[in-house]
Amino acid sequence: MSVSENMRIENFDPRGKEFHFKLDKYSCYRCQTGKCSLDNVTLDELYAFNVSNDLPAESSKDYCIGMAKLFLEGEFETPAFIYKDSCGHYSIDDGQHRTCVVAHLLDKGASVVLNANVKEQDMACYMCGMKEKIKNKEANVTWFDKTLKTKPYRELINIKNSLYEHNFLYKL
Repeated sequence: MSVSENMRIENFDPRGKEFHFKLDKYSCYRCQTGKCSLDNVTLDELYAFNVSNDLPAESSKDYCIGMAKLFLEGEFETPAFIYKDSCGHYSIDDGQHRTCVVAHLLDKGASVVLNANVKEQDMACYMCGMKEKIKNKEANVTWFDKTLKTKPYRELINIKNSLYEHNFLYKL
């Protein structure tokens, strides 16, 4: 695997890019409920939000709303660590929520900044890599395997189920 030098980007704009997210119902309100907590909230409502000293769970409605308020107030400067993958997608090593929150705020017309350390790598994102692995396994699973639910068939089903349980591609 070849990875480029770390490139610091001030004011990285995640909009229009497709990201591989590793989130689930325990770490994302949208994954838990099907609705993003930032979709139907205005900038005025975000500015008025009271941020608690107690950090809410990542899957709570208030987690991203509170983070959005901190971005709006210029109090969130920790950079995200992002890979630009050979498949054209972006993968996030650290900063999934930050990246998504900033995209939502920029869409609402806010003037916020996402600092990011971005590296280009010559390999596909996890999702594309696993889809290729599934495609190869499917080519080797026979009608016999499917009918009798043999070990190769069960392994294929387990890989498919686990892939989509905690991973998804999302265009911001």
